[in-house]
Amino acid sequence: VLDLGSGAGLDCFLAARKVGETGHVIGVDMTPEMIERARASAERLGIQNVEFQQGYIEDLPVESNSVDVTISNCVINL
Repeated sequence: VLDLGSGAGLDCFLAARKVGETGHVIGVDMTPEMIERARASAERLGIQNVEFQQGYIEDLPVESNSVDVTISNCVINL
């Protein structure tokens, strides 16, 4: 799962629960502060099947064709 504009990671954490231990979630956000916050939350919560990358939607730091589902909540309208 790829979450565009992942912010503090809430939707990533929900997706991580859905995909289970064999699945993987990647959160991408353009702000370093949100990436830091999301990583700290993942560590505190013990969630290991999620990663956070800083980047822009127009130039994703994710390999093409490497995800099955893309989600984005309240990003494009900003």
